[in-house]
Amino acid sequence: MKSTPTLAVIAFPGNNSETETARAAENNGFKAEIIRWNQVDKIGSYDAYVLPGGFSFEDRGRAGAIAAREPIFKALREEASKGKVILGICNGAQMVVESGLIPVEQDPLPFALADNVRRDENDHVMGTGYYNTWCAIKPERADTAFSSGAGKVLNVPVAHGEGRFTTRSKTAQLALESGSHVAFRYCNEAGETAQGYPENPNGAMSAVAMIVNKEGTVGAIMPHPERYPLECDGDQIFKAMKLWIEGGQSPASVQIGDLSAQVAPVVKPFSVNQNAIVLEKTLIITDNEGFSVNQAARDLLGVDFQLDKSFVYVIEAESLSVDDLVGTGLIANPNKETLVPFTPKPQQLLVEFFEDDPALHLADQLTEQLKKKVIVRRLKAWHFEDKITADQIETVLKNGLLCNPNSGALFLAYPDYNA
Repeated sequence: MKSTPTLAVIAFPGNNSETETARAAENNGFKAEIIRWNQVDKIGSYDAYVLPGGFSFEDRGRAGAIAAREPIFKALREEASKGKVILGICNGAQMVVESGLIPVEQDPLPFALADNVRRDENDHVMGTGYYNTWCAIKPERADTAFSSGAGKVLNVPVAHGEGRFTTRSKTAQLALESGSHVAFRYCNEAGETAQGYPENPNGAMSAVAMIVNKEGTVGAIMPHPERYPLECDGDQIFKAMKLWIEGGQSPASVQIGDLSAQVAPVVKPFSVNQNAIVLEKTLIITDNEGFSVNQAARDLLGVDFQLDKSFVYVIEAESLSVDDLVGTGLIANPNKETLVPFTPKPQQLLVEFFEDDPALHLADQLTEQLKKKVIVRRLKAWHFEDKITADQIETVLKNGLLCNPNSGALFLAYPDYNA
């Protein structure tokens, strides 16, 4: 008689779904245990691992970015390479994407998870960010640890703010379109692939709800198959995992992304139109996000230094003044933020998202309030203090902490800095 397969639910600071995930695994035949992100010594003693949903490290930097750089992922990468089943749900999916566990060919970081966007039939942005509802998903590949034997349509809840699978890689885009790295897609109740909102709740490329590695052993799903106390459609995913493990269907060796082969992304010079208004927004209260990203960068470099965060807005419109913009109340809250003309600093890098729908949404709001056409660029600025060298900055950029190359571009604020 085969023993009951074991499963570890790995909880990070800020997760909120570890209990439901362990319960769902137990309900579907696993012996489940919740372990902590700093119990690295426990990795290796389970048949499967699940990274649950929530907001690890409060999604500081971007969802999953800090958690994916914790020491436990070195051990998880080793487990994945042996064919162990690893499932990331929602925030866990964001960690999986950021960690190199799902490569496409030789690209260790082929995907990103961008801000949700909801558009109407005229392609107008209706809303961005956090959204929760029920959705329908259908299996694309039937030969993965998560979709084997799944029904034609599964109804499961979604609840996230950065769930839009996207990529800048043509190879990875083809992988999504062809389905070679897709376990589930969003669909309508008839099982037809979603063409837009509301069936596709976050605007994901090719209506992708779950990606997998080519061997089908590592998965990243944005909907929540575990978030229901009784029997539900999400159980089919856990049942599939159990049968896969009991059947010994994983290959003995699985390709994992070689993060050491990452190169630093191209850093472009920052430039704006002469008539644009450029403003910088900083917090006058404690910046927890800046603190956490700074700590992750310190751990990476082994150096104690200061990394400051701000936001830069490039705003274009005819006959527009700073007072006009401040008066709208849409850019900064004076109770916690300060807004000043932007002055570039040495060793200051700016991150701009390729598809920045929140910036488009802000432009629409400003256009409506000011009664004139407004164009907005929104960039996140990171300023390294002087004692950090260009080589150390390049190490941080290669690591991807500040910018996933599939979701954002890097700009150099100060022209005399030579990275």
